[in-house]
Amino acid sequence: MAQPPSPHRPGTASSVRRPRPRGSLIGLGLALLVLAWALAYGPQHRDVETQWQGADQGRGPYEELSLVVAARDTEYCGYHTACGPGLRTDTIFYVRLHGAEATVVAIPRDLHYSGETPEGYFDGRINTIYERGGKGKGLQMAVQNLLGVPVEHHVILTFEAVMRLVDAVDGVDVVLPQPMKYTDRAAGLYIDFPAGPVHLDGKDAVKYMRFRRWEGTDLGRLDRIREVMELALRKAQNPRYWPRLPGVASALWGSIETSLPLSEALRLLPNLRNLTLKSATLPTLEEGLYLIPDQAAMPSFIAGLLGRTTDTEVMARLVQAEALGLKTLLLDRSGSGLGERYRQGFIEMGLTPPELQLGKVGGSSVVLVRSGVSVVGRESPAFVLARDYADLLHLPLQTRIRLEPAGYDVVIVLGSN
Repeated sequence: MAQPPSPHRPGTASSVRRPRPRGSLIGLGLALLVLAWALAYGPQHRDVETQWQGADQGRGPYEELSLVVAARDTEYCGYHTACGPGLRTDTIFYVRLHGAEATVVAIPRDLHYSGETPEGYFDGRINTIYERGGKGKGLQMAVQNLLGVPVEHHVILTFEAVMRLVDAVDGVDVVLPQPMKYTDRAAGLYIDFPAGPVHLDGKDAVKYMRFRRWEGTDLGRLDRIREVMELALRKAQNPRYWPRLPGVASALWGSIETSLPLSEALRLLPNLRNLTLKSATLPTLEEGLYLIPDQAAMPSFIAGLLGRTTDTEVMARLVQAEALGLKTLLLDRSGSGLGERYRQGFIEMGLTPPELQLGKVGGSSVVLVRSGVSVVGRESPAFVLARDYADLLHLPLQTRIRLEPAGYDVVIVLGSN
């Protein structure tokens, strides 16, 4: 859990440096897979463990990587009859890693893409590129053209892999603002989760990620996918789970498509121990049946999410936020009075403390800012404020299609995990 801000100086901003793109091993449990792969097929366990434990000793230049991570949907042959992984990608992420700093961009599956693929010119929904545009290599090229940044590798998962990976870390814990209920009898999908803290095993985690009834769009579902993958990543950093991972990798690796060499995965392995995460959804606009990239917002989105900010700039903007009328909530779900300690820390730094509320105990600490079809990721005052709080407090940053509680521009959640 993050510590309260120091009364003597602001925390050093966990800014994302700006060399060539880097890829986080996060997407839908990718961190688990890389560690499992390294243990199962790389050097002996003792060698990998030594590499992990010595990560801070004489570390050289930061390792970098960039990749697109996608999960294939499920194909149904008939009523309650799954035929296996489908030919469309249900989930797409661009992930970037530089040392122990990671950035994730969620790409809606309904996004319209027009451009080159290995199979020639493509025009249609981006989630059909796997089927019609060259599989993983096609997605890699499309995301590279879409974002205007290099994408070095691809990893294509199945939901079966996701279930096994979440189970490998004994599931994840989330907090629901209201009951989650949905039934699709044809697909054999039954979702019935109560409001409040909920523990999800692998099967339930996939249900949680697939649910899209609250917002009526794909964007809220992307929020939940990013939440699950971050929770799984945090638990994968605990050495208690390492012995389980080789068996999972052996069972699932044959169903995973990737261009990522083992040698590159091993070089990145030590950085997973202290990995920090920032994530947001690509800025888009509605156009008929499709979403299209918000070209006006894209430059500031890329610069804002992947750029660098100094401590002095962060403090100055935090002081100005109140004058701009931005409302920040400090939501304490720690169960240990952490919120009040944070408030005192803000006061001692000369900052106006956010409003404090107590919430249901549970969940993880994170900074949340509202996203939406026409405003997600813009270099708006609220987005900048959320990013600055994330840097100051060393917390993950996530955009959400809906903020709970409502009525705030930024919500700082202090969880119990």
